[in-house]
Amino acid sequence: MATSKFSLSESLRLQAGDCLILPFLDDKKGLFMKTSLPKEVQAAARTSPTAGSTLTTLRGSINKVEIMIRTVRLDTKHSDTIREMKKAVAAAIAAAPKEDCKRVVIALSDRHIDWMVAAHEGAILGSYAFDKYLSNKAKPVTVVVAGIKPTSTISRRLKEREVVYELVNAARDLLSEPPNVMNPPVLAREFQKLGRKSGLKVTVWDEKRLVKEGCGGTYGVGVGAKAKPRMVIADYNPRGAKKYLCLVGKGVTYDTGGYGLKPAASQIGMKYDMGGAAMMFAAACAISRLKLPIRVTVITPLAENDISGESMHTTAVLTTRSGKTIEVEHTDAEGRLLLADGLALAGERKPDWIIDSATLTGACVVALGEEIAGIFSNDPKLAQEIISTGREEGELYWELPLFMPHSSKIKTTIADVKNRGDAWGGAITAAVFLKEWVNDDAKWAHIDIAGPGGKEQPLDHLGKGAKGFGVKTIVQLAKKLA
Repeated sequence: MATSKFSLSESLRLQAGDCLILPFLDDKKGLFMKTSLPKEVQAAARTSPTAGSTLTTLRGSINKVEIMIRTVRLDTKHSDTIREMKKAVAAAIAAAPKEDCKRVVIALSDRHIDWMVAAHEGAILGSYAFDKYLSNKAKPVTVVVAGIKPTSTISRRLKEREVVYELVNAARDLLSEPPNVMNPPVLAREFQKLGRKSGLKVTVWDEKRLVKEGCGGTYGVGVGAKAKPRMVIADYNPRGAKKYLCLVGKGVTYDTGGYGLKPAASQIGMKYDMGGAAMMFAAACAISRLKLPIRVTVITPLAENDISGESMHTTAVLTTRSGKTIEVEHTDAEGRLLLADGLALAGERKPDWIIDSATLTGACVVALGEEIAGIFSNDPKLAQEIISTGREEGELYWELPLFMPHSSKIKTTIADVKNRGDAWGGAITAAVFLKEWVNDDAKWAHIDIAGPGGKEQPLDHLGKGAKGFGVKTIVQLAKKLA
């Protein structure tokens, strides 16, 4: 990955090639102390009359230093100024090379710490680029926030955030790898390295162990691929932890649809179908690195849904970890087959909460769009906690009904359930299907991230490509649950 370096400076010291950003909350109120700016800069501190706009107010020399000054209005009708600050910093970083700027400098005052934290995220997550396979790699732009003294409290807060951002970008790296590189055994090895580096105890089950452990959902999806399926289980168990959170993530490294083959256009982006696994594993690593006082187990069933003579057929019957059987009505409804095993394993551990995440249904994207993840839960308090935490982190969730009468849609005559319902309410039916593997007394939430987890085009300050959606939310949620 390539990301910008971020730092704080108590005073404004301009250098040749700087792009100075002067942020305004509206057409009058700036987030900086105007009197702390050089007089020539003060003269350029005027803003556009249009909400949410950017205005270049100077391009030239100040004290023989060639710089550019841009003012940014963060007020918009349908957003908030924290979100807009992240976007403004990311946009300035993207524009800097075109303007021959070497640094982006944001003027703020120490009364506006929340916007500084937003600028920090905009710099590290907004500058991310997966450049591993590029011959010519762009040099990352440096970002400085001027006007805020780096106290020990502020430095500690930024350091904690950097741990989370590092793991968000680690998830993005894994998701960005092409499918001819990233497959279940490779992802399992990457999870092992990342987990052990973060202090997790990591166990990997290969295809033979999956059969031995009765994980027929995961094995059934992945057996037809040349790269065989895996199950990765990682534990973080700090001394004195009183609460226990179990995370489950769908890890389909590439989804052709199997014999229910996706059209060619629909296969674009299917390397992101392991978004749930990347989200949950990266979050567990961050929780461990931050030494949060909560026990965490993360379970990631990994498979490649491919076609061969060994691949599962339509109407095949699979036996999952719990002993419950599934008729495969459609081979492209494969993610829930992995999650069935993962949820059963989670339930065996009797945690206080179980949360799973998956790029599961196109129906959720139809319902909520590409920016919002859907939540289904048997515990209203847990659902609302995820939603409110996500809002604080700038990740959007919306609760959809866990409408249990939809269980009639997955009834079949030759197995306990089938893996697909009818054409209507597909995201709900998928959640009801998953509930079959959740104990009645468990507090559980299912997060369908098919929209933001699989979105290829930019999302706010996150550029084109993998987003690492959900990592921030789960880490902050764990802090609250602890």
